[in-house]
Amino acid sequence: MSLVVRTGPQEYECNVGVLDSLIHKLEVRGIRKAVIVHGTTSWEKARSYVAGLLESNIELEFVAFNGECTYEEVERIATVATQIKADAIIGVGGGKLMDTVKYAAAKSSGVESVLIPTLASNCAPWTPLSVMYTADGVCLGFDLHTKQVGILLIEPNLVLNSPVNYFVAGVADTLAKWYESDVILSQPEHQTNAFLLMARAAALNCKNNIVQYGQQAVADIEAQSLTSAFIQVAETIIAVSGLVGGLGDGYARTTIGHAVHDKITVFPEMHAFLHGEKVAYGILVQLAFEGKWTEIDQLAAFYDGLHLPKSLADLRLSSLTDEQLVVFAGEVAGDENLVESGYPASKEELYQAIVSLEEYVVAKAI
Repeated sequence: MSLVVRTGPQEYECNVGVLDSLIHKLEVRGIRKAVIVHGTTSWEKARSYVAGLLESNIELEFVAFNGECTYEEVERIATVATQIKADAIIGVGGGKLMDTVKYAAAKSSGVESVLIPTLASNCAPWTPLSVMYTADGVCLGFDLHTKQVGILLIEPNLVLNSPVNYFVAGVADTLAKWYESDVILSQPEHQTNAFLLMARAAALNCKNNIVQYGQQAVADIEAQSLTSAFIQVAETIIAVSGLVGGLGDGYARTTIGHAVHDKITVFPEMHAFLHGEKVAYGILVQLAFEGKWTEIDQLAAFYDGLHLPKSLADLRLSSLTDEQLVVFAGEVAGDENLVESGYPASKEELYQAIVSLEEYVVAKAI
């Protein structure tokens, strides 16, 4: 497998008041006309931060996001950008909206993507790829783009004013970067590649920051207190975690944790759970697969403190039959990204890991 490095946005900034410079950043790039793609609640919270843009001479077309990053939604937004001859598509919202805007901009010649996340729930604002879904929320995998994100601006106060459960999901999703990548990146043949070494360092940074500051940052968002711990964890979720896959490509992007997420979305019960919550369960499946029960014990208290799922029962899937589990394990084992990563995982071994984890969680009541 070849290594293609896609480091991140052309310009990234995280500062209180950073959106005050948005008009200048657009003007120096020759952006005179833009589409703003926004959510509903997120736009209500973000609107005051971009008030200057709304009153500027930059022509704006507003498009409400439909909630899922689908091929149809990408095409719809790209068509609007083409019709009005936009210079940029500005995304204001969460991860699926970010992925949609990136894809629409990548499909549109001469159009920049400008991202203003209102959540720190994953690394979607950073990465030049989009995770695709059906209209019903079933994950289809991800598509890579030939364009990097143009501008990524994080206003910490805006991200602080977001639902706690989305932030917790981001904490879990970021924690997965280390557990999913280290088995591959620690292999001796990868110790001489400079970019893979940097990817592994970024993954370890993710784990260390989350374990050291994660619970404090969650307490800070609950208290609506802007602290250095909160900002550090928010940047780790969005930026540092994005660097792992950006520097390590397929060697560092995903293995069992995200493969479990991608395939578990087929169950309707999963629509009530966030991306990071499903990944949190996937991490434990991977650790069970690797026989790292002590590590599971160490993570259990961290999970409990953040109310993250540790079992199928926690995900409301305890009624799955043995046959369904076998099929599910086979789907995970056949996940395209898992196979391409070189991580060795068979259907039988994954089935046993899933069953063993359920038994272990029940037996230890962890």
